[in-house]
Amino acid sequence: MKKSLLIALALFVAPLTAQEPVDPWFSTFSIIAFDPATGEFGVGVQSRAFGAGAAVPFAKPGVGAIATQASANRQYGPKAIALLEQGLSPEEVVKRITDEDPGRDSRQVAVIDAKGRSAVYTGKRVIDRNNDPKDPVHIGNYAGHVIGENFSAQGNTLASQAVVQAMADAYRAGKGSMADRLMDALDAGQAKGGDTRGMQSAGILVVKPLDPKSESTVERIVDIRVDDAENPFVELRRLLNMTQGAPGRLTTRAAELAKEGRHADAVVELKKALQINPRSEPVMYALAQRYAQLNQPAEAMAQLTTAIKRQPHIWKSQAAADPIFEPLRATPAFRQLVAQ
Repeated sequence: MKKSLLIALALFVAPLTAQEPVDPWFSTFSIIAFDPATGEFGVGVQSRAFGAGAAVPFAKPGVGAIATQASANRQYGPKAIALLEQGLSPEEVVKRITDEDPGRDSRQVAVIDAKGRSAVYTGKRVIDRNNDPKDPVHIGNYAGHVIGENFSAQGNTLASQAVVQAMADAYRAGKGSMADRLMDALDAGQAKGGDTRGMQSAGILVVKPLDPKSESTVERIVDIRVDDAENPFVELRRLLNMTQGAPGRLTTRAAELAKEGRHADAVVELKKALQINPRSEPVMYALAQRYAQLNQPAEAMAQLTTAIKRQPHIWKSQAAADPIFEPLRATPAFRQLVAQ
């Protein structure tokens, strides 16, 4: 009886298992870069696979950066860093780690060093499966890379070669920080069709050597990822704006506008800040102040109520003594809100 039951279960489960997708790390495009002016290394990635931002990038300040994708071998990162530290060139590193890997035909890996030199390997199976109608995961159109000065852009299961070319062009023309340029490159690649299977996860990693004159202990100056989203770039850019202090700059600008009496313009800036960081009580409080100055008591009370509920020990006493809220002071709702 038990033997018959086991056989029946095996027959039932086997077809389901056989249809499970294989090689989940296929369908990825990435860019690795080095900025000789700042010493920063960076990696940006997007994939139609869960959690690529945690699996693909690897970097060490002063040494190099790696993107391991397709059937990602997560040992490539630490192995490549160790070899770079021994003085090997990226080309030598890529050859060494792939020669030692029996699964190399299904891998794609890119390495950049502190001289800005890059090398990329795309396995035979990664290329061949683009035109294999029996492939169990996908039929893509392109797998390859573009190497430029101090960067390389690479991908597989892409809409066309235009994806990596657009990434390269966007990174070259990019303004702002390295992280901004990596984000621009990812956006440009997606605009050309990106991964033929769609979008799911993304990440940006930027590392920088510690300045001996600074008290900072942070080498990973940008380390953000979105593991599962219909369009991960929307959330990734929000996280990048938070990481790079955009809400603080918008709040400062709003305060300057308020001093000039331009309270409506200040509200616009504060709303932008709150969109980036919707849990910021200081921004809520500042927005309440501006609404009060615009004689919009309902809007002022809504923002002030949320801020006080979140941090009553900070904002209750401050609001109670704030002359900006004088027009609200006579209302029972305000008195109840700030009551100790």
